[in-house]
Amino acid sequence: MTDADQPLRIFSSVPIERKIFDKRERQAASIPKEWLLEKLPPADQHNVIDSPRVCGLLNEQELEITETDDVSVIVKNLSAGIWSAVDVTTAFCKRAIVAHQLTNCLTEIWIEDALKRARELDDIFAKQGPVGPLHGLPISLKDQFDVAGKECTMGIASWLGRISAEDAALVTVLKNAGAIPYVRTNVPQTLMRGETDNWVFGLTTNPHNRTLAAGGSSGGEGALIALKGSPLGVGTDIGGSIRIPSAFCGLYGVRPTMRRLPYYGASNTYLGQGVHRSLGPLSRSLSGLVEFVKAVTTSNPSDVDPKVVEMPWREELYQLKRIGGRGTKLCFAYYDNDEVVMPHPPVRRAIQMTGDALRKAGHNVIKWEPYQHGYAYDTLSRIFNSDYGEDFDRIMSEAGEPLWPGIPYRAYPPITVWEAWQLSREKEAFRKKILDKWIATKELTGTGRPIDALLCPAAPSAAPPHAQFEYTGYTSFFNFVDLPAAIIPVTRVDPELDAKDQEYTPKSELEAKVYGQYSPETFRDAPVCVQLAGRRFREEELLGICEIVDEALKGHKSG
Repeated sequence: MTDADQPLRIFSSVPIERKIFDKRERQAASIPKEWLLEKLPPADQHNVIDSPRVCGLLNEQELEITETDDVSVIVKNLSAGIWSAVDVTTAFCKRAIVAHQLTNCLTEIWIEDALKRARELDDIFAKQGPVGPLHGLPISLKDQFDVAGKECTMGIASWLGRISAEDAALVTVLKNAGAIPYVRTNVPQTLMRGETDNWVFGLTTNPHNRTLAAGGSSGGEGALIALKGSPLGVGTDIGGSIRIPSAFCGLYGVRPTMRRLPYYGASNTYLGQGVHRSLGPLSRSLSGLVEFVKAVTTSNPSDVDPKVVEMPWREELYQLKRIGGRGTKLCFAYYDNDEVVMPHPPVRRAIQMTGDALRKAGHNVIKWEPYQHGYAYDTLSRIFNSDYGEDFDRIMSEAGEPLWPGIPYRAYPPITVWEAWQLSREKEAFRKKILDKWIATKELTGTGRPIDALLCPAAPSAAPPHAQFEYTGYTSFFNFVDLPAAIIPVTRVDPELDAKDQEYTPKSELEAKVYGQYSPETFRDAPVCVQLAGRRFREEELLGICEIVDEALKGHKSG
């Protein structure tokens, strides 16, 4: 029995419980019976990464398609007619269903709709060629992005039966670009947690180790893409919700600058407060991030979102021409401890590995002294909680739904509108301080310009055991200052290399709790990634620099 099958005993309203069971039954009915596995891995098999490949459900071509990590190759094969849209869509639909049976990562499943659209695209291709830059590419969506005529619950019982009247702006853009939405993925209730679980769909597990968290709030995307059930997925990020699942599941992901990509029409909580979400891609390749950002920014997103900045893809930034081109010597600043919560040994090792690889490749790497990360974390939390829980109260009261344990709720005293305005002023003043600090590095880099990117942890740990993720400060800092930030996989937890420092004395109760979680055996083989931040609205440049870092890491490991 999976977590999603467990009996519900948390609602005072029997009709709501029936609605949840009805939703689960409708979800199960949307899965073709011939795609159900005859035998699932036993519960004590923690690592299921290879299970889709060996389960016997996918044929040779479907394995070839889904095992292709480089999204640019998939796009090229589709646009050249080497693979049909039907073939690619069928392959990823099958593998997504397998991934769901292993980790409970899906919410909505649209197999028939997806294959119908794939057939239409194949017919159009035969007459006039590819429809757009993402012709025939299946793309998974976090359970926020409204699709016209489809239910969108966002894991909230109160929203069961809520049918979207129209597509979210991003969905319109993706469809126009030739992409095929085929599944939506699981999220935590309210989206405000670093782990994915809710009363409607249950818990999503990490395919590298099902006793560990897949991350949140885009955790369903993380699990699905790690199992190669999607070539490219869309998440959102207000405190790390793209980057945390990417890091925990060993993926590439990017959180763009706010309003660079179209967010209008997506379902949400916390609407109207002073820090906005941004959306972005998760993928098993950097090319997936590049293909997504390029396609979306060049597909007239300002025609469907009144807030998105009209800024089409700039190839010269991606080729790093603003800073001298691809062969230019770069300078990175780094820190491995934000002075609030000390990261676990494998996280610090990943930072060291990345720094060593960059130095070996001929780049400069200098130390960055973290500036008031505790203040930033606290101020961001105060902004999020400035309504004193009213948003959650209104949503949950519709069904008498309990708030999931661990969701921030009334953590601070109620404040006035004027006091909320002052928090926004503090945020803007802090952003200016970080900008000044960044620009001042020009005197230290040896390149004649400020640092090209900032290297740091994505989280204080690799994927933790379920319900034990405590601190999002390593990612939320970049939401607070609104800098684009990306995730790059580096290594895995290795008990022989990552012994716990028994002499370390935590500085606070929070740090003691996080650092005390670490046991090399508990985290064995969990992916470890690093985070790379760049300048506002320079996503192309950040992605180009990420490629330099990724190549340096691969060269360092092979050398």
